[in-house]
Amino acid sequence: MDVAGITTFIQNLGFPIACVIALFYVLNREREDHKAESEKWTEAIHNNTIAMIQLTDYIKNNNKDKDSAP
Repeated sequence: MDVAGITTFIQNLGFPIACVIALFYVLNREREDHKAESEKWTEAIHNNTIAMIQLTDYIKNNNKDKDSAP
């Protein structure tokens, strides 16, 4: 292969390879951001579950107090 052939080969493959590398970087970054976002949603759902349990217990206790009142 001569110099012109090598130059043509690099020119033809250089741009697609650069695009693949850029796409890999963007997808990897997006995956990391999604992972962090998912952890925040999981924590929010967990906190809401705790709040619902506390509210349920509060309602049950208030109903017991009303039932036992004279």
